Amino acid sequence: MNSDQHFVVDESVLCRIIELSNLKTEDIILEIGPGYGNLTKKLVNKVKKVYAIEKDKKLYEFLLKSKFDNLKLISGNALKITFPDFNKIVSNIPYSISEPLIKKLIYYNFELGVLLLPKKFSDILAGIKYTKLSLISESFFKIKQKDIVYPESFSPRPKTLSQITLIIPKKSNSKEMIFREFIKQKDKKVKNALREALIKINRVTKKESKKLIENITIDKKVSNLNLNELLKIKDFIFNL
Repeated sequence: MNSDQHFVVDESVLCRIIELSNLKTEDIILEIGPGYGNLTKKLVNKVKKVYAIEKDKKLYEFLLKSKFDNLKLISGNALKITFPDFNKIVSNIPYSISEPLIKKLIYYNFELGVLLLPKKFSDILAGIKYTKLSLISESFFKIKQKDIVYPESFSPRPKTLSQITLIIPKKSNSKEMIFREFIKQKDKKVKNALREALIKINRVTKKESKKLIENITIDKKVSNLNLNELLKIKDFIFNL
């Protein structure tokens, strides 16, 4: 069992997650870290399909005993698996994967995320404590912080407060789309990523894009940029 996996045992918290998920019979749900299936059992009774990804082999074997026709169990690491198509992600995730999961979700199209997260991490997503991740988060998602969940609602108990957090993908204008596309090209150097983003979103030629970015001097991979550098790139894009 993952040492940072804390299972919700409080029925009122599970019901609140379901309520906030606004489930419909046609929904296809992605759940990461189902554990013993406490949340899973509530999801399968309300939606068309649930894909549940569990890394822990013993928990996966335990979940295989569940007899639900609309439950598809997937054994593996959620950070390394290509997600199936889904329209909502509803999960009490292992806390150690919070940041990489959010960074992975920017590549997927979905309607709503309802995640139980460490409170401090939820604050970062919401921009209360502003970091590089806050900037990335606000570029792709609208974040709504909901109920605070206390350690006694879990087994084993975490050492921190948790918070149910809604993640709602945002619509964007062309400048925002350029910045999003830039962020997604995390393994490219800044100029290359900017050029590709401009070509894809603004439909400019390679020659035109080179001209637009000729004064950019930052020589780093996108993933290595700090908050101030990212803000400078964002300002540059929005002033084009």
